[in-house]
Amino acid sequence: MEAEIRTILAEAVREPDPVENLFTALLDRFADIGGVELGMLSRSTRPRAADLSA
Repeated sequence: MEAEIRTILAEAVREPDPVENLFTALLDRFADIGGVELGMLSRSTRPRAADLSA
């Protein structure tokens, strides 16, 4: 029984395995939920350059 308790406690405080990057970690965690397909928005006006004069 003592060995079982040691195993349970060791597993509870064990550091999680490192992941490659944040995106991979999020993808792994939420993969079961599914995703959403986003379409490209159409632009009604042409983009303009920023006015940097003050």
